[in-house]
Amino acid sequence: MDARITLLAVMVAYAATGVPGVCASPFSARETERGMRIDRADGTTEVLEANGEFQRPGEPALVYRVGGETVAGVWRTGSDAVAVRRGSTEDGPLLGRIVTSWTDDEIILSIEPAGGVAMRTSPFARASAGGPTSALDRDIATREALAGTYRATFLTGDGESGWLSLDVDRDGVTTWTGDVPAAISPALAAAAAAVVVGEVDLISRSISAAAPRRR
Repeated sequence: MDARITLLAVMVAYAATGVPGVCASPFSARETERGMRIDRADGTTEVLEANGEFQRPGEPALVYRVGGETVAGVWRTGSDAVAVRRGSTEDGPLLGRIVTSWTDDEIILSIEPAGGVAMRTSPFARASAGGPTSALDRDIATREALAGTYRATFLTGDGESGWLSLDVDRDGVTTWTGDVPAAISPALAAAAAAVVVGEVDLISRSISAAAPRRR
């Protein structure tokens, strides 16, 4: 999992029991040097960040922390999939999986909550006016073209059930807003955002690598 995937969005929904992800609410997030952070109105700080520079076998690549306490981890389970588990061990209860696919170089996520109904996102369509591309895709060739606002909807058999929006600045830094379906726990939603941030980073690296050839 790419190091930039540590720059992620995290959700802000909790049930009355304190168990993440039973309900959902609007959220916003911002990148920091260590990852992505949300400061809740009640003073709770939530982050998803790298689990150190190196991980021993079986340790998660990313950890999701609430108030400084690790409540979930993210493991890469294949080239296009991650698993999210409660706690920080491989035998922790599964919260869900994220599987990535592409249509016309546009990223799409399949989100599979444990014990729930799987759902997909639409492509991340460009919401900002005047952009050179209609969606977040791997054909974007300049930082100016990458910059902008993109929005995807969560799709189930019953239609749309929420949305997720990211804003990419000219340095490739992202901020997030959205309304996430109740079936998706905060840690699982954070993993989904992680995959998209990784995609933004891949596009940014591709632009940087191609820049000398354009001179």
